[in-house]
Amino acid sequence: MGRRATRARRATERRIRSTRLTEPEKALLRAQACYEGSPYHKRNPGDFGLTPPAAPRPDATLCDETRVLELATARRLFAEAIDGGLASEAGTGEFPKELWVVGTDGQVFEAMYGGSRAGAYHGYPIRRSDPWFDVVTRAWTAREEP
Repeated sequence: MGRRATRARRATERRIRSTRLTEPEKALLRAQACYEGSPYHKRNPGDFGLTPPAAPRPDATLCDETRVLELATARRLFAEAIDGGLASEAGTGEFPKELWVVGTDGQVFEAMYGGSRAGAYHGYPIRRSDPWFDVVTRAWTAREEP
């Protein structure tokens, strides 16, 4: 992880809510939230409709490395994050600041609030070397237990 990302990560303390999103909260997110890609997390913009950044961030995690190459795949993961209900304590109004999902291959993804309009999220993979990867994996697994 680069110095810039390390500083940003230290400045942003992430905490998973002690409870999952409720059904009304999930319904609100399904109706009002959306995924929009970020060019910083794509090597090849593919069908995301993104213009590569003039100054790419060398420390950014890339969706390409986790085979998320199509907008439909990213949107499916975002929907799974909402359905899974693993959200941050912090939020902006009705929207959690972060949502997390663990893909079928065990890859952890984070959706971060903030984009071109209210309700917009962008997402990216979390590196396995990042301690947060294990935190999210444990929380996701606990979600599935009765």
